[in-house]
Amino acid sequence: MKFSFTQDQRLFAEGLRDLLSKQCTPTHVREAWENQTGHLPDLWSRLAEMGVLSMLVPESQGGMGGTLVDAVLLFQELGRAAVPGPVLEHMAVAAPALAHTQWAHALNDGTTIATVWVDANPYVAHAQVANIILTHDSVITDFSVDDVHGIDGGRQLFTVHAQSTTKASSEVFGLPASDVMALASAAYLIGVSEAMIEVAAEYARQREQFGKPIGSFQAVKHLMSDALLKVEFAKAPTYRAAWSASTGSPTVLRDISMAKALASEAAYRASRSTMQVHGGIGYTWEADLQLWMKKSWALMRAYGDATYHRRRVGASVLHG
Repeated sequence: MKFSFTQDQRLFAEGLRDLLSKQCTPTHVREAWENQTGHLPDLWSRLAEMGVLSMLVPESQGGMGGTLVDAVLLFQELGRAAVPGPVLEHMAVAAPALAHTQWAHALNDGTTIATVWVDANPYVAHAQVANIILTHDSVITDFSVDDVHGIDGGRQLFTVHAQSTTKASSEVFGLPASDVMALASAAYLIGVSEAMIEVAAEYARQREQFGKPIGSFQAVKHLMSDALLKVEFAKAPTYRAAWSASTGSPTVLRDISMAKALASEAAYRASRSTMQVHGGIGYTWEADLQLWMKKSWALMRAYGDATYHRRRVGASVLHG
């Protein structure tokens, strides 16, 4: 299969990267972590204005009418900037799943914020900032939360106590929310991994040992190139999964699992390698690396870790 993104898809992703370079710097991300909401209201409004939040909503319902192929590069750019808050849950699942409901307009323009409660998970990410929570068969409109925390300050976890619900489906393009989120997370993790490698490469150019930048040492070069190879290897399966989801391919669930497994493993390698380049300082609050590193640790295990998805791929291959 020959596959490439269109010029429009690439230009939209470049436009998002430009916006995020100004509105979601490491300073902004730290602010979101510190204000206990894990959310940047100004950025959220700009994402709504740009059409990012409504990318997968049909044009007839006020959205951009895009597919997951249109969205996958955007997920990747969001990861490169370590965008905090429920942008994946809102954009990939809630907005398109609820496009024909009373919440559609408010979800499109970002005035209502939604997150997703995936089956079998006792905790809900971003519940403290969400106005509604979409489960597999209902929308929770009235609820209270208990703080559980989490390693990623931009993706805090909560237990939710529902007081009022309305029947609704969380399927998107005929897929369960958990699988759509696995695909979105895979693309996001690729962006996170790319950012970690870029940050570590810049550090290696500046940090000196024995009178030379550590980036000039062959061992460091090999460490970084191996991490980058893992990331590049994960891209094609992730793009394939987006294509499969957009075209209704019979192998879509297997493709999504392969993407999530490879992207999670790439993020794990990138986090370990870049941490090794930085040394202990990479984990400190002052180091930008930790913003992406902690996010990668959280998302690697969200919506099924690499082991779960590899087993699902194996079962699909063996049993069809």
